[in-house]
Amino acid sequence: MKVGIIGGGRVGSRLAASLREAGVLAGITAASEQHSAQLAQQFGVSVTDNAKLWQAADVLLLTVPDRLIGTVAEELAQSVIPAAKVVLHVSGSVGLEPLAPLTQLGAHVGSLHPLQSFAGGNTQLAGVYMALDGDSEAQDAGKKLVELFGGKAFSVPAEERAAYHAAACICSNYAVAVEAMAVQLMARWTGSNEAAWEALLPLFKGTAANLQATQNPAAVLTGPIARGDVCTVAKHLAALPAAVIPAYCSLGLATTSLALANGTIDENAADELRNLLGGYYG
Repeated sequence: MKVGIIGGGRVGSRLAASLREAGVLAGITAASEQHSAQLAQQFGVSVTDNAKLWQAADVLLLTVPDRLIGTVAEELAQSVIPAAKVVLHVSGSVGLEPLAPLTQLGAHVGSLHPLQSFAGGNTQLAGVYMALDGDSEAQDAGKKLVELFGGKAFSVPAEERAAYHAAACICSNYAVAVEAMAVQLMARWTGSNEAAWEALLPLFKGTAANLQATQNPAAVLTGPIARGDVCTVAKHLAALPAAVIPAYCSLGLATTSLALANGTIDENAADELRNLLGGYYG
């Protein structure tokens, strides 16, 4: 199996590195000829274009931004001859509709989304869950790639991709937003955002370690809401800047439900917290 990559960003480059190590990288292209040439040199493959890559590869991975998947598929369909290739995009939220022009050429289409953040560096792929969708041939090829990457394949149907991607965003993107919010608050006493993050990082790492050590994230919940400490939460709300209160209350309401489900607070404490947080939030 030879694999080509269309898209030379962080995701494409990271996957290309693994494919090169496995000896199955047919080539990689980017938005410009110059960037394509740089990537070819980096990964030790011949300079190519999308049409030639279609001919050389058994499987094509489209690692372009979500908004460009349909455009790339349409342009590819207009420049290549029909063939039973496998084409997989790597978006977590996009369905298979943008790849429709390629199905008319006999291609088997699907998606392979690594449930991982590609912020930079040598992003870990081993052990990472990777969501598959597509026809049987596309999913079979996807499973082989997941195995090559050292990941774990699982299926997410097209109609549930948005909910799946929302879960991923809550886990990754919103966690970053929450930490950034904490940094902005803490910087008042540390003198800078950098020092604020340095101060908060051990707390974050401790929480991350607790999460990593459990099979149930809810079980490691601590803090005033987990204790039913309504007075402390009220003090927080009185002290916080107005801009932060909606997020604090929204997170607090979710945390209240979690604490109640954990059994660390009773229904009376939960009602007090909901009334307090809901009053500010509303």
